[in-house]
Amino acid sequence: MGKDSGECEVETGAAVVKESALAEYRIDSAPLVDIPRRTDTLTSAARSERMSRIHGKDTQPEMKIRRLVHGMGYRYRLHRRDLPGKPDLVFSSRRKVIFVHGCFWHRHPDARCKLARLPKSRLDFWQPKLENNRARDLEKQKQLVEDGWRVLVLWECELRDASGLEQRLRSFLDD
Repeated sequence: MGKDSGECEVETGAAVVKESALAEYRIDSAPLVDIPRRTDTLTSAARSERMSRIHGKDTQPEMKIRRLVHGMGYRYRLHRRDLPGKPDLVFSSRRKVIFVHGCFWHRHPDARCKLARLPKSRLDFWQPKLENNRARDLEKQKQLVEDGWRVLVLWECELRDASGLEQRLRSFLDD
């Protein structure tokens, strides 16, 4: 059946589903089974204090990259607010920026990355939040490229290989 028969297509994520197919599902009116929720092992105040330690600037991975780049002799500016996404390191004269992303918060797409796993609880909260972070990152990178900037994204899990990382940084910055 095509669109001319009165059906319209609804886009849901990566798949396109026809509305008529959605209408065929039967909704069970039986009462929902009450599944006990896992309670947090921390008090509300302790959880709040722990979450307050998470910051977007001066993270350990970012500091490692900053020390490495500075030691290689390159100079940069930090978190320029006038650029989309406020890149972590900005090399204005070279028109290049570097983002240092945490694998969990920015959804590292590499299947081998163990740091990018989803939490086991509250997926209804975490999945949209983390996917929105990823979509926003891609949009900001696209804006930078359109404005004539070259963008390098370094992932937290990639920082273990120091010699490979230095080589990658040097080839990006000298190109």
